[in-house]
Amino acid sequence: MAMWPPSGSLTDMPRPAANSSLHTVETYHMIDRCDPTIATWSINGDNFIIKNVECFSSKILPQYFKHSNFSSFARQLNFYGFRKLKAEPILTADFDAQTASYVRFYHDKFQKDKPELLHNIKRATKSDQQSKDDVESLKAEISQLKECISTMSADFDRKIAEMSYQFNHRVATMSSEFEKLAALMQQSHAAATGVSLPSATHAVSAPVAIQPAPQAQAPPPPPPQPSSSSTMLQSLSRVAGMRLAHPSPAVGPQPSTAAAEAVPALGEKRPAEEDLSAEKSRLRSV
Repeated sequence: MAMWPPSGSLTDMPRPAANSSLHTVETYHMIDRCDPTIATWSINGDNFIIKNVECFSSKILPQYFKHSNFSSFARQLNFYGFRKLKAEPILTADFDAQTASYVRFYHDKFQKDKPELLHNIKRATKSDQQSKDDVESLKAEISQLKECISTMSADFDRKIAEMSYQFNHRVATMSSEFEKLAALMQQSHAAATGVSLPSATHAVSAPVAIQPAPQAQAPPPPPPQPSSSSTMLQSLSRVAGMRLAHPSPAVGPQPSTAAAEAVPALGEKRPAEEDLSAEKSRLRSV
């Protein structure tokens, strides 16, 4: 069985920096010296591939580490910042059963023929691990919050749609009731004023013309006022008649009966001018 690597190749291998981690240095040498059918570098040299996990665990790991547990080896790589790459084919036709079981590990400072970069790989401290755990926890919480927001958004949209439907239904119902009430009020007003309404089908669409209330008739004009002379004569005749009907105790001389009888009653014809002058003289003497 041929030994790997070939004789004399170790002296030509570049040495890692003195402050590099022992675990990363051992891993680097292990991949460089390992049988390529078990573990090897990728074509680009930016990650390494373990092709046969079972053989790698039982034959290779015990040579560099004190165990043969592949899970423990992968966990240690995770502490140093390595990431496990998944080889998932895009198309079903690209699936290869032989390469499907390969396990790849990547670190930006772990590259083929560049051992001088190994000193940049540091083991994560407890605080770093705690920070990493916190980040993962925050990612999980963010994912849950996104799902919650999506659910709340869907519920909000559904409730808004229901409220909009109920609002439109109520508005339509109130509008119909208002139209019925308006029709009843118009009929009541028409019955009170005696105005005929159009048919019920047009009671709402065509408003009924309301007749104005009849205005009160203006009072008749006052009768023509008599002239000042006739008014004076009528007043004198009234006074004379009242005195004759209710005589009061006289202080001075009382008018004679003939003088009272000489005053013409209201509405009687005036005497002739001669009689009128005679009556005036009698009144003056009294």
